[in-house]
Amino acid sequence: MTTRPIASGGAMAPSKRQAVLIGVNQCGYDRQLPDLRYAESDVQALRGVLLDEDYGTFDDGNVKVFSGAEATSRDIKAFLREVVLSSGPSDVLLVYFAGHTLVPQWNDQLDAYLVTADLDPERLPREPDNGLRMSFLQRDIFEAFAGTSFLVLDCCQAGIYADADRRHAAAMQTYRTQVDRHSALLACPRGQVARESAEHGHGVLTHEVLRALRGEAADEARRVSFAQMAAFVADQGIEPPPVQWVRTYGPSTVLTQPPLSRHERQALNAPANPGTTRPCKNPLEDQSNSITQLLGRMFRRDNRPPHHDQQGGHADRVELLCHALHADSAAVVEFTGTDFAVLNATIRFDKETLRPMLEAAAVEALQHRTSIPGHVVSHGARRRMLCVPLSYADERTLALTVVDPGLAQLDMGEPLAVMLRAVWDSDPFKDPVQAEMAVLTALRTAFGRLPTTLYEYAFSLYQKLVESMIMVFQPVVELDLRASGVSIQSFEALARRNDRELRAPLAALWMAYDWGDRFIIERDAVLLSKAIHSYAEADAAAEWQGTKPLSVNVAVRSLLSDSYLHQVRKALVEAEVNPRTLTLEISEQDPITPGPGEQWPQEPLVYFHRRLTELSRELRINFAVDDFGVGHASLARMAELRLTQIKVDRAVLHHPLAVEELALVARVARYASDQGHAPQPRAVIVEGYDDEAPVSLRQIYDLGIHHVQGHFSGAVASTTLRPLDRTVQERIASLTRGEK
Repeated sequence: MTTRPIASGGAMAPSKRQAVLIGVNQCGYDRQLPDLRYAESDVQALRGVLLDEDYGTFDDGNVKVFSGAEATSRDIKAFLREVVLSSGPSDVLLVYFAGHTLVPQWNDQLDAYLVTADLDPERLPREPDNGLRMSFLQRDIFEAFAGTSFLVLDCCQAGIYADADRRHAAAMQTYRTQVDRHSALLACPRGQVARESAEHGHGVLTHEVLRALRGEAADEARRVSFAQMAAFVADQGIEPPPVQWVRTYGPSTVLTQPPLSRHERQALNAPANPGTTRPCKNPLEDQSNSITQLLGRMFRRDNRPPHHDQQGGHADRVELLCHALHADSAAVVEFTGTDFAVLNATIRFDKETLRPMLEAAAVEALQHRTSIPGHVVSHGARRRMLCVPLSYADERTLALTVVDPGLAQLDMGEPLAVMLRAVWDSDPFKDPVQAEMAVLTALRTAFGRLPTTLYEYAFSLYQKLVESMIMVFQPVVELDLRASGVSIQSFEALARRNDRELRAPLAALWMAYDWGDRFIIERDAVLLSKAIHSYAEADAAAEWQGTKPLSVNVAVRSLLSDSYLHQVRKALVEAEVNPRTLTLEISEQDPITPGPGEQWPQEPLVYFHRRLTELSRELRINFAVDDFGVGHASLARMAELRLTQIKVDRAVLHHPLAVEELALVARVARYASDQGHAPQPRAVIVEGYDDEAPVSLRQIYDLGIHHVQGHFSGAVASTTLRPLDRTVQERIASLTRGEK
């Protein structure tokens, strides 16, 4: 029995890599097609490259050749379907065809037959599936293959394969995950012909493919991926030009890895060429494809285990993670000392059979409770158990245990443990978009930076998450001793996941800070646009004359972004809202400091004050301090920035010196007007007020603070703008007078 911690990378057994190579020089039935000279020898040449002892990456038993008279559609289709049915998410499939194509006149010209030795054109109108169709490869092979797949067609009319894919783009969205794993290189566009070269003794496309795979397309590490091969071929000036598309896994799936020559070794030891640059490699770059694939299995509904009653409970999450990892079984286990108890388990999880491994995991959990994100227990060469701690309490450790997960997933190492923990802490059933974003954010915070493809995917996913939110409007109530004087002074737009939620989706909103300015600015721009457009519609249906002011939250970094300010202008114009009614609330939880690498020409507060002055003049909007009393709150910020109002965080209400703090804020708000520098004091708003607050409305009112916001006395947030009910006005006035 052995245990090892999960590492950032591993050296586990590689996934299954299979190649199916088809070459036919002549058709046994249709003598109108001229014989080809090199299709069958091209297959053997490609086989030799893939199996080459020095640079091939395929094993002999996993390269299947169908050549000449043995290349029948029946045998080829049966073999390919067997490959598909036994495929796993880490497998790789390469299909190559060299030969003729046949485009029947009776179809829609967007499907073609790859001519095999047994193809009989006269039978096709009555038996259209009695041949090897491009649509069969697309629908029944590549869309159904669980792993990463590649196609190379060296034949006439090869581009039909790509055109048919585009025609069915909407339907193909159903298979998005599978299609993203598929790339293709096609000898020519639809309606064009491929050629053979007597000079080279190969098909023209195949000649360039062989050159690429033998090392002419290799990167600095001497690896040739499908994407590098396709790009090399496309750059050779072939006429007609080849058609290629390279999806998610094309750039990173290596087909060959030629050795270094003496000349190349000398070049590597020579001084670096000052004219070349390359980015520093991201530590997760090699895991990018596995991460993307695992996300798809966890969060795409069509990839989930076939249950109809999943409610998102612990048992369902265990089942989901077991399925996503291609594991034999899984369970949540509580380890106490060297003992253990199984809490939630899939059907195949056999506690007694697994007892030796669970006991070893218990010892490991006791010794390394918080020092490692997970560990793997091995029992001989065949069985492995992945253990990921989920929570700790006293001497107890709650852990997810996964029995015999797919080796490709296990090879991810530490990133896998981070992802599983994040899935467990989220809700992949009720809110899959936010849960998937939480997993990506966990990777971001754990490793600092994600590969570009994952980063861009996370950005699009976060856009989708923010776009799904709605805006509700919480009234700011003006206090008065008289019921008739109690009224709504303004509204604040607040984000919610749906109209049933009472609280803000703080986890989703604060994710942006883990990703940086681009995410923060996008979040604020989307929510501002939603707020202004929704407010304009609600205001048009309101039961009063005129328009109440509107407040919207904004981050400091967004106010420094021209793209965000463009969105402010655009939304105000589109919704026909007077800019003077808009106040942007700047959170005190945001530091006013330059970003990494930035240099500001003045001290931060001076620079930011000038920025707000310019924006106020150009946009004619107002600014306020939000959340005063927490984060980076300071009297300097409150006194020096160009603000129309100050919003005091609810945390101040629950401070032992709450009344003294509120009195100080009120004096600062009056300071400018007392000195004759402003026509009137800045408004002070106490937010987050509720009926349980330890400071009374009477105390707040007596301090000269006449505006309160929160859930109290029936003043609630809503998607509509409603005046206060008379009974609510009377109750608030009574509390303001100090009456019980």
